[in-house]
Amino acid sequence: MGATLHQWLDHRTGFRKFIEVLLIEHIPGGAKWRYVWGSCLAFVFMLQLVTGVLLMTSYSPSDSTAWSSVYFIQYQMDFGWLIRGLHHFGSQAMVVLLGIHMLQVVIAGAHLPPREVNWWLGLALLGAVLGLSLTGYLLPWDQKGYWATQVATNIAGNLPVLGPFMQKVIVGGPVYGHHTLTRFYTLHVAILPPLIIALIIAHLYVFRRHGVTTPANAKGEGWFWPDQAFRDMVVSMLIFGVLLGLVVWGDGHKIETPGQIAAQDGLSGDSPAPERSLWDRIAHAGRDGRGANLDAPADPSKAYPARPEWYFLFLFQLLKYFEGDQEMIGTVVIPQAATLLLLILPLLGIGKMRKFGHAFGIAVIVGLLGSVGVLTFQALAQDRADTDSARKFREDKEQAERLAGRAIELAGNGIPAEGAVLLLQRDPLTRGSELFGQHCAACHNCGSQFAKDSASASELEGFGTKEWVAGLLRTPVSPAYFGHTKLKEMSGWVKRTRAKAKKDGKEAELDVEFEQVAQWLGSHPRGAAPDKADQSPLAKGYRVFENRCSECHTYKQPASEAGKGPDFTGYGDAEWLRMMILAPYQPLRYGEKNQMPAFRNLEGPGGEIVRMEVSEKNPSTKLTQLGDVDRELIIRWLLKDYRVVFGGEPISAPPQR
Repeated sequence: MGATLHQWLDHRTGFRKFIEVLLIEHIPGGAKWRYVWGSCLAFVFMLQLVTGVLLMTSYSPSDSTAWSSVYFIQYQMDFGWLIRGLHHFGSQAMVVLLGIHMLQVVIAGAHLPPREVNWWLGLALLGAVLGLSLTGYLLPWDQKGYWATQVATNIAGNLPVLGPFMQKVIVGGPVYGHHTLTRFYTLHVAILPPLIIALIIAHLYVFRRHGVTTPANAKGEGWFWPDQAFRDMVVSMLIFGVLLGLVVWGDGHKIETPGQIAAQDGLSGDSPAPERSLWDRIAHAGRDGRGANLDAPADPSKAYPARPEWYFLFLFQLLKYFEGDQEMIGTVVIPQAATLLLLILPLLGIGKMRKFGHAFGIAVIVGLLGSVGVLTFQALAQDRADTDSARKFREDKEQAERLAGRAIELAGNGIPAEGAVLLLQRDPLTRGSELFGQHCAACHNCGSQFAKDSASASELEGFGTKEWVAGLLRTPVSPAYFGHTKLKEMSGWVKRTRAKAKKDGKEAELDVEFEQVAQWLGSHPRGAAPDKADQSPLAKGYRVFENRCSECHTYKQPASEAGKGPDFTGYGDAEWLRMMILAPYQPLRYGEKNQMPAFRNLEGPGGEIVRMEVSEKNPSTKLTQLGDVDRELIIRWLLKDYRVVFGGEPISAPPQR
């Protein structure tokens, strides 16, 4: 039955003849290990096609969704880390194999007539593969790919006459954005792969027409199947093993905390991570840093220590030797001259010049590959050197790595619909810190990160906590509190109260009362006043407030009844801080004694209304621009509430501190 089916299928399709054409090839001199590189290239390209199609099932080519979809592939999709890792390292393997194959071809003299057309087809394949690598680099839409692509397209823009036009066409407009990504995606999946397939078919057809280039004194006979095919398969499997090893070794960001691992599976970020099964550890090994790297989402507003991928580093290094008016030499003249030289190599071996053409071709390829290697090594060495610029690069690189890890961590709890770029732009831990430095650090210290002797206002590290309030009650004139301000009433009251307690022998009792009121204030009180039967620590703290502090401070009273000092309703929580930032001149804050600027959103049609309001209520108060989202980021950073701000909504419940 099997033989009958075999004959029927061959009669209908002629598949045996097709297989013979593919596999039954005579090899003068027999099969050789040095002939494997072309087949290895075809194998890796097929691997790229398979993994690329699998990636396309989950990739979304948009500047607002690309990073999110790659994040999903890397950290949430079953075996996405493996597919993406093989695709990532496979693209680099193709570049290496192309260099080896080109060297092997020239050493064998297989580029000389009558095989010059096949050489040119090979050069076209080289260009298409490099284009595939370049376009794929941008698709994750992360910082590394975004800025490296700008470097590459700027080089293309330096081409004479057509350069600026070509750059605009490639970029899709004057700025890098959605059109840039979609054009690169189209090139990467719809234009270059079919072009490469067509070139491979033409390359193989022309190759089979003239056969393997063998030495004149070659002895023995052999066939592609099974002799050479076995060697090709062995080396291809070795290459696959190397790629698999690189993927398993990993180049990605590890998710460190159990809560973040739980978040990947749709659980609350505060939930304990379930025990990971063997299946989960393998299927989602990207969470352990396996697979390819994913940098922070692309953000045009943030500088990045841009470097191209290692196989383009030689061009980056070459440009360092041609600056200013000579830049055209490094970007256009030398690369075009090298390309032209490669194109004419076969023509130098016509007729009696064959031996010269062969030797010259070897010298050219060895020289070019050697130059590429030397320039690449120099680029890497300079980034590791003990120089100011190299140290700055490494510091910027470390900072970029930290931000990338932070973005990965934040993404587990959700990504804003507007795009992953907002993960870090609305991250209190990173962006909130920056904004505090820009708007608040001129007057306030806050821990070791923002500490200077010239501070003119109170320390904000731990502001509103039990410890902060207790320190204020003990030493209000300390530079950490009101020592640099004109608010002397507080220090005078503490001094008088402590002197009276000492005279009456009740200093220990006063310390206990101060601890009680500090505990009450540190709880950010907003509820109704406790009844007299309540003997809880917080109720005792409230009673201390009533007895000792209510002369100057209010609690849950309207602004018309405000005291001399700030209102204590919710003292130190998000809402209290929000009013302090927006309207420090309000009676519920510091009233006429206020010295702090009012930080408000002055941009847009509401800006004039804000100016009029502040001018009427407190003409001496300065106004400083601060957006609504930026304000919330500062508040969350101060409260150590590091949840991403989605749309600038108020903070509903600060975490327990």
